[in-house]
This record gives sequence, structure tokens and C-alpha cells, in this order.
Amino acid sequence: PERAAKMERLERPERLAKMERAERPAKMERAERLAKAERMEKPERPAKMERLERSERAAKAERLDKAERSLRVEKAEKPERISKLEKPARGEKTAKVKKSEKMETPPKATPKPRQKQAKAKAEPPPKKRKRWLKEVPSSSDSDSSPDQQSEEERVPVGRVLNTRAMKEMYRSYVEMLVSTALDPDMIQALEDTSDELYLPPMRKLDAILNEHKKKVLKRVTLTSSIQEALHTFPQLHTEPGESTVKMKLGGEQYNRKTLNKLKKNVSKPQEFKVETEKSLFYSLYHSLHHYKYHTFLRCKEETDAIEEQSDDLGQEEVVQQCMRNQPWLEKLFDSFTDLLTQAQTKCA
Repeated sequence: PERAAKMERLERPERLAKMERAERPAKMERAERLAKAERMEKPERPAKMERLERSERAAKAERLDKAERSLRVEKAEKPERISKLEKPARGEKTAKVKKSEKMETPPKATPKPRQKQAKAKAEPPPKKRKRWLKEVPSSSDSDSSPDQQSEEERVPVGRVLNTRAMKEMYRSYVEMLVSTALDPDMIQALEDTSDELYLPPMRKLDAILNEHKKKVLKRVTLTSSIQEALHTFPQLHTEPGESTVKMKLGGEQYNRKTLNKLKKNVSKPQEFKVETEKSLFYSLYHSLHHYKYHTFLRCKEETDAIEEQSDDLGQEEVVQQCMRNQPWLEKLFDSFTDLLTQAQTKCA
């Protein structure tokens, strides 16, 4: 029994040591595991923070981009809104700026219409007309050349007749015819001096009349002899029959360019018969061809009446008196527009 007690005494410290030895590795392992766990948790936290920071930065960048885009869109839209809602004063400023820009750009080489030149230029003084008449000799009785007629026909034809521009142009046309009624050399003087006040309206209206003559010729065919007779004689008388109309051509022949009467009648009066339906086109063509001469005769009647009332009036005063007669001018213009509208409606 004593030996057993001694053995137990000796074995107890060894057992405790063994137990301690066995417990120590377990504790060490636990401590190492805890340390490892702490080590693993420590780097994960900064990674999570970096991820959060990156997401926040990306969201901020997107917000900034959106803000910049909206600002750009607003800046682009502001000029349009401002231009729509501009005040009149500001509109005038922009118009001035645009005009200055247009002045800087080289102008296009487009020819200005002759009609505008007729508007801008003022009426020539009496001295200028007298100088023309002194410089230019008396006109010949030859008819207008084909080159001149082709030049007049090249003038563009206006569509609108009853406009202010047309009335002003027609007024210059009548004033030229009134001056020609007082001075036979007037048209030749204008041609020689290349006048820019009366020649453009005259050529413009001559071109309009020629264009309407072409429209009539599309509806009726004229033989060369009949067309020459219609061109030669300024007077036309019609005698209607059962199925035909007799047309008698006569009157004093004249120079188509200067409107002066010829000294000798080259051809004799003629007459011919045409169908009743086509007679209107013959008379219409004749009226268009001789319109300038017929209007010239009406101007001659007016100037003669004024000169009979007072012999002391000069040429310029007679012209001014005619141009102040507004009812007379309106009557002439109405006859002109009626003739053209008749040609347009009949030949449409």
C-alpha cells in the first residue's frame, strides 16, 4: 500500500505535466486561430471601404457629367429662345449686325432689274432735255432694226399688272410719249444718250406687248401677207358678214421706232376676209402691235388741247400739266390693263 501511495504521488505531477502539455497546444492553436482570424478581418475592412469609396466616386462623376450635359444643352437652347423672345430694339441691333456681315461678304454678280433704276432716278430737268434736242439731229424715217426688237423682247415680262411698280413704270412711259408728241426727235435722243429713265420702262412695256402678241399667234396662224398688212397699217375696220368678217386696213404709215409719220405711203390699203370666230384674234393682234402708236396719238391730242388753251406755255410746262391730269392717266392705264387681260383670257 505504501508503494502504491508513493507511485500515485510520483505519477500525479507527471499526469499534470502531461495534461498541461496536452492543453498547451490546444490553447496555442486557439490563439493562433484567433490571430489568424483577426489578421483576415483587418485587410477585408479596407477593401470594403475602397469599394464603397469607388462606387461613391463613380456616382459623383455621373452626377457631374449629367450636370455638365444639361448646362451645355441649356447654353445651346438659350440663343434660340432669346432670338424668339427678342424685343424690337434688340431685333434692330441684330439686323444691323447682319447687315454689316452682309456688307463684308462679297456681293453676288446678279444684274439689277431695270425697273428699280427707273424708280430710283429722278425726272430730268428741262435743261437736260433741251441739250438732248440740240445735240441730236433729226431722226430718219427708217423702221427699227431687228436687233433692237430682239433686245426689247429679251426683257423679262412681269406677271402682275395692277401694281404700284407697274403704275410708276407706265407713268414714265406716258411721260415719254407726251414729250415725243411735243418733240418728234425725243425717242431718238433718248436712244443716242442711252437714257436710263425713260428707255427701261419703254422697253419693258414693249416686251410685255410682244409676249402677248406671241400668245395670240398660238391661237391663230397668220400668213406672211396678212401679218405684214397688220404691221403696216395702224387703222383696222371690221364689217361682219354671215360666216366671215371683212377687215379693212388703212391709215397713215409711221416709223415704228420714232413714231413719226412716213413721208410716202409705201403700200396701199388692204382688205381681207376671215372666219368670224378668228376675227377677234386678228383685231387683238393688231391692237397689241400698234398700242404704242395709238397711245402716242392720244397724248398728241392732249398736248394739242393744252397748247390751244394757252400759247405761252413751254414744252416742260405742257408735260407737267399732262402728268398732273390724274383721271386722264388712270384712263390710259385702265385701257392698257384691259387690253392685256383680254389677250390673257382669250388666249388662255
